[in-house]
Amino acid sequence: MIKKKDIYDRIVHELSIYVNDLEVKAENNLLDDNVFSEDFIKDLLNACLGWNLINLNTETNRFPGIDLGDKERSIGVQVTSTKTSKKVLDSLDKIVSNNVDKDYNEIYFFILGRKQNSYSVDFAQYNTLDCSESNIWDVSDIIAWCAHYDSVHMDQVWNVIKREILIENEKSGIPIEIKKGILELKNSIHKVFATSNQLLQTHYAPGKYIEEVNKSLGELDQMLPYLDEITYFACKEILENGLELEKALQPQNKWEWNIEAKCYYIMYKILVEKNLQEASELIVDDIPGLQNGIDIVIDGNSLFDRLIKLKIDEDILYRQFSVMKFQKVIEESILRKCNKCMIVFSKDNIYYNKDLIYQIEAEGIPVIVLESRSQCIGFVCQQIRRTFELVLVSTSEDLVSKVSLEKDNYYLYTVSFENDLPKQFSTIFFSRGDITSMGLNHCFNYNECKTVNIKDITDAIYKDMLSNANDCISHQLRVDWSGDVYLSTIMGAEEIDDIKFRWESWDAGKGYAGPRAASNHEYVKQSVASLKKCWEDGVRGYCDYYAIL
Repeated sequence: MIKKKDIYDRIVHELSIYVNDLEVKAENNLLDDNVFSEDFIKDLLNACLGWNLINLNTETNRFPGIDLGDKERSIGVQVTSTKTSKKVLDSLDKIVSNNVDKDYNEIYFFILGRKQNSYSVDFAQYNTLDCSESNIWDVSDIIAWCAHYDSVHMDQVWNVIKREILIENEKSGIPIEIKKGILELKNSIHKVFATSNQLLQTHYAPGKYIEEVNKSLGELDQMLPYLDEITYFACKEILENGLELEKALQPQNKWEWNIEAKCYYIMYKILVEKNLQEASELIVDDIPGLQNGIDIVIDGNSLFDRLIKLKIDEDILYRQFSVMKFQKVIEESILRKCNKCMIVFSKDNIYYNKDLIYQIEAEGIPVIVLESRSQCIGFVCQQIRRTFELVLVSTSEDLVSKVSLEKDNYYLYTVSFENDLPKQFSTIFFSRGDITSMGLNHCFNYNECKTVNIKDITDAIYKDMLSNANDCISHQLRVDWSGDVYLSTIMGAEEIDDIKFRWESWDAGKGYAGPRAASNHEYVKQSVASLKKCWEDGVRGYCDYYAIL
């Protein structure tokens, strides 16, 4: 616990210095480092939220209005030191007028400095975009998120900040594009490192280079900030050549990281020995190819049975659950990209629902509907025999026990919710991804929470408000003087001039909001009763509504 507090204090200290430094430079029109900050913010958000943002400005200026993007999640981020409402409006206009919203329609703004207390922007007019005032962030938001992270997650964020500090402290005359490239190399190294460590924890030890690569990655990570231009470009060329080689070779090996990892090993040898001739010989060695992805087969009946056992109401599941987002969470949990995903249902199961099928198909996910459970099991086993490795999302013993009989013929990942895989199967499979409550929150679609007058509020309306409030974000329930009730992402005592009363802030990840909270009928009922009693009793200012129950 002391270590966690120490790391958090360091995060707060360094980010506070970072913000103050940016604001001083902005006041004196010294904004050169803002370009370099794009990569720092990219790494911070990736570490905090599990996204896979890339810097869109490093290639071409094809996406006006945003600087960072995660194409698979359709997320775009504008990084700016201009915090005004006009800047937000101008960026949104650019995104729409240049059709950027076709690739990136979930838009966020990250203010380099301190954001305004409020923004006068009519987000509703941008109906092709998923954006609201709560999507405008600054460093204070990252600090608030970190306060609720566990020690492992907090360490990941601190490592990103620490790398930035190291690069800042060791700056020389290297051009800014080179500095940005070095940060990209470091980011890639950490991904390879994470993957190889994950593989080392499994039943198999792939590749004779794994120990050497892991050792060299750690040392290479420390060396990168000291690169001169010539060495940087040599490393960049080797990595690019290796990735081109990967595309050209016929897939022969299942480990996705092998070629890239070996390229980094070659780069390490360059930095240590400065021997370009040896590096040139190494790169033309016979390096096995690899598969680009992995198949995911979802046992639909089992999946929704498990979600309902987690006490999520069926109406919320069928309305808000996204298989496409679920697929991305699976990929993050097993550190692998997926090649394709399909979901299988049998009609003889109580969780078979036509509306749900239509919703899943609308997301572009192939749905296989069969008459009976036995046909489902047969279909899944057939898919397994056709692929070398895949992910199976199921905890149904009838299916898991059947596929386990053929475990020597393929590599099978299984995915559990909060460690609910049957214990007798926990050691059978190659690897297992575990989806925690926070990961589960990312599997739902969230709409903007509606404002409802207190005279009209019911348990059903309040339930809908809660289910559309992402528990990954902090909220506060507020009631203004006219009786309008809404969930605000502005915390504490900020911007409360028009507020009659407000409840205690709901910290992110604590289960006060989101689909699981909305499915707790007693919690919803008591909350509505407390809300109405606060209004009837003329409560003003801050109140802890639990005290009124």
